[in-house]
Amino acid sequence: MDKGPYPKIARLYTDVPEESLERLQLFRERYPYQAATLDGIEWRYIDSGSAKPALLVLAGGTSVAEVSFLSLEHFTERFRVIAPDYPAIEELDQLFSGMIALLDHLGVGMFYLMGGSYGGWMAQSLVRFYPHRINKLVITAVGAPDRHNGQEIARLMGWFRITPTFLLRKMLDRSFSRLETKRTENPDLALLWALVKEVLNFRLGRADILAMLQRLVDQTENFEFTPSDLEDWQGKILIVFGSADPATPPEKRSAMQELYPQAEIIVFDGGEHGIAITHQEAYFSVIDGFLAG
Repeated sequence: MDKGPYPKIARLYTDVPEESLERLQLFRERYPYQAATLDGIEWRYIDSGSAKPALLVLAGGTSVAEVSFLSLEHFTERFRVIAPDYPAIEELDQLFSGMIALLDHLGVGMFYLMGGSYGGWMAQSLVRFYPHRINKLVITAVGAPDRHNGQEIARLMGWFRITPTFLLRKMLDRSFSRLETKRTENPDLALLWALVKEVLNFRLGRADILAMLQRLVDQTENFEFTPSDLEDWQGKILIVFGSADPATPPEKRSAMQELYPQAEIIVFDGGEHGIAITHQEAYFSVIDGFLAG
């Protein structure tokens, strides 16, 4: 894999197996980023471009779609996968109206929706904004939008807005490190965390980081989440957890079950935050079966 002329970035991939690097490179060649400017906002996105049913995959906290390339690659076998990066948009209504405008631009009507971690938070709001466009929803590795977390971020936003970019990046790096899967038998884990660190330290700009944080404030300050929100929605929900994921301890898993009483819930024993890799075969099998049903 060509890691370019940047030695600091190349060093992040020192321990990544060559086979994993080649897989990422092949994915980038097969599904290069595309761009569309809609209402003055540039959207960068991956689109597998087929006539199959559409699956919109929302990025995690890195804001960059290709970090989930292993999942995107898998689902392209059965779906037209559309995975946008998040533009530096701070308000949820503007973010989601832009996503729907992008799907309209691409000729997509109804779609399946999937989001993990931060993307799972965004997915929980998007389905409430546009339930009439969504057939099924898959949420992984995240709990319900956290009002306390949003209040803490809101309290610190003034400080974040004057904090040097390198310190904001370090803050995010520490947050992601707490979620890093400790298991080492899967070589793709090394690639995942190297790619995360590249994005956090070299590709995310200041506006991207601030927007990512402010969206969580907007989500918990301005929107309520109750079990009755989707009672008239005809779609189906699958929620996937790892039992050892620090982001979803038992009390958060229970809260999600209460918030989504209609959902099918799967918990992978021993699974950490990176269940899409450590439990890859079973993880994909469960989601494939749900989306096909």
